[in-house]
Amino acid sequence: MESRVSDRIKMRRRELGLSYQELADSTGISKSTLQRYETGSIKNIPLDKLDSLAKGLQTDALFILGKTEPNNAEFINNGIYRIPVFDSVSAGFGAYADSRAVCYIPTYIEHPGEKDDFLWINVRGDSMAPTIEDGDRILVKRRDSVDNGSVAVVMVGDEAFVKKIRFGRGWVELHSINPYYPVRRFEGVEADDVRVVGAVIEVSKRL
Repeated sequence: MESRVSDRIKMRRRELGLSYQELADSTGISKSTLQRYETGSIKNIPLDKLDSLAKGLQTDALFILGKTEPNNAEFINNGIYRIPVFDSVSAGFGAYADSRAVCYIPTYIEHPGEKDDFLWINVRGDSMAPTIEDGDRILVKRRDSVDNGSVAVVMVGDEAFVKKIRFGRGWVELHSINPYYPVRRFEGVEADDVRVVGAVIEVSKRL
């Protein structure tokens, strides 16, 4: 737990882009003491210092101590929020019992009131290649409808997929960009089982 405390302090300071001096100025804690917190050489942080540190890092003491995880869209600055990353499409949309975020990424959100609607998903598989390849990360905005022909996250039963969706009167088709994957067509009652749960807003490619 002690190393985790130091890791969280370091991670949070770097996410905010703060130097030791800037954090020292906002908390009243000396640079050398802050450095010792981050290395873990000071293992017990006094409560008054912990509260000051939490305020300077724009979080709370429980997060620093490893007792809680940050909110899905914790504010950083200038429209930048910490947006959760999930390791599968289904996990991101709660289809798994254990749907925990694996990490958080600072992300610019144009309309702050919509910040809780966004999440990142690590993509597995090549059905949407070359636009979205295995290992890419997609930014998704939760919504229950998209334009015809859009790339969206859809649920079919308890399974979630990233597909190009096309629809008409009484039918829905899920298209892969990779031509090796056939079109999945749902008609009549089956079409009612296909639900749009999010729109793909951005693709972050692997280097």
